[in-house]
Amino acid sequence: GDVISGKQVFMTIGCNNCHKEQLQTGNSPIAVLANQTFSPYTDLLLHDMGSGLDDGYTEGFALTSEWRTAPLWGLGLAKNSQGGEYFLMHDGRAHSIEDAIILHGGEALNSKNAYDVLTTTDKQNLLKFLESL
Repeated sequence: GDVISGKQVFMTIGCNNCHKEQLQTGNSPIAVLANQTFSPYTDLLLHDMGSGLDDGYTEGFALTSEWRTAPLWGLGLAKNSQGGEYFLMHDGRAHSIEDAIILHGGEALNSKNAYDVLTTTDKQNLLKFLESL
């Protein structure tokens, strides 16, 4: 239904370029941790998110506009675990999932622009998918 359609929108507008559905662990002497596939919806990499998210502070070798892709797993539980309101992005400035999407810039600008022109139904389905994570 709506969640499955929303996942298709997620992929169509390129969110999965950085918010990768699946990653795999490497070799480990602990067998249960070795070569396991999991679904964090991140690539764990730094990306330039544009001037709108540039806070002027550096961390390690990251530029001031670079941020590690936030994992989206558990996103649907975030609101309840944060007192009934969303506090998303690196500084909590986004109070809804849609706010967080709109704040994407830099390497994610094409996906944000593609979101902007989606139909209302596609936007709603995308948000339902993200809340299902």
